[in-house]
Amino acid sequence: MAATREIAVGGLIELRESVEGAPAGARGGITDVLDPGHVMVELMSLPSKPILDRIVVVPLDKLRLVEPARRH
Repeated sequence: MAATREIAVGGLIELRESVEGAPAGARGGITDVLDPGHVMVELMSLPSKPILDRIVVVPLDKLRLVEPARRH
């Protein structure tokens, strides 16, 4: 599970389990942090699909943080 303090918009994640039809291992960027304990992700590693099919809501325990969001 990702450290909650590192979860922020712009972070890169990988799914640890399948979510809403997206397979485990799919990667994408966090587009919004939702309560309680969920993030909205745009999956970029999936084949070309309509954009709405690539957006999923992921519980924090089903993702792995690959790269934290860059802070400016």
